[in-house]
Amino acid sequence: MENIHTKETELSLIVPQMWSEKWYDTLLAELPFAGLIDTQYEGEIQAMGDRVKISTMSEFSEAELVGEADRPDTDLLSVSQQELLINKMVVKDFLVTNRALLQSLPFVEKMKNMAVYAVNKKIQSEIIALIVPSAAAPDHQIAYASGTTLALADILAAKELLDAQNVPTADRHMVLGSAQLNDIFNITQLTSSDFIRDGSPISSGKLPGAIAGFLPDFTTVVGNVAYFFHSSFMTMANQKALMVKEYDQGASGLRGQRVNTDTLLGIKQLDGLRVVTIS
Repeated sequence: MENIHTKETELSLIVPQMWSEKWYDTLLAELPFAGLIDTQYEGEIQAMGDRVKISTMSEFSEAELVGEADRPDTDLLSVSQQELLINKMVVKDFLVTNRALLQSLPFVEKMKNMAVYAVNKKIQSEIIALIVPSAAAPDHQIAYASGTTLALADILAAKELLDAQNVPTADRHMVLGSAQLNDIFNITQLTSSDFIRDGSPISSGKLPGAIAGFLPDFTTVVGNVAYFFHSSFMTMANQKALMVKEYDQGASGLRGQRVNTDTLLGIKQLDGLRVVTIS
């Protein structure tokens, strides 16, 4: 009988293992909302204070025609005011021992990136939670024409609602979930070379640059709700920019490092008529 040296038994103690320093990344949801809303008040609040008073002036009534010797009545304007409150401290921290830092493969930078993502994910969830389209006639919270399938008629219905409120045509956006994103590829007018000038959505799997005037974005966190809006419907201001800092924990007796990730900001929906949801 032959004696055989095998990896699993006789040679198991001398088979090396390799720990790769290349990470196999976790698949993360897209976070488009924070980059699509207005931030024009950010520079003002970074200096001082905990709130921004945002004023809106009404328009005059239509002008009138008068005769040469007539004395027309003077008109009045009204001013309304909203408040952007800086009240959201968003944080994600982690703590590692010095021994872990010394004896492990490099991992802190990767953890920092994940902490930053966690903060931005929370900011997006706060934005979505604050979106409340006007429910007064005409209702800006509408239903799909068929189930949860996004059709061209749905997109045009949202467009018409914004058009009727004189919402500027520039800087309009749509944010869709995965089901509605792929519904678009069944809309012939938006995918056929007979209707689009550049690109080939069906072969590339990428949406046209604009759809009925809306710039399209996608994220899996919205489920079957489709959002159509002008960037000015909501505003956000960071008073304290997103910071990542390391702190030595030796003073507390722990041989380790704490990494704090945080930002201080405010978010305010300014106009429920500049946004439409379809669900």
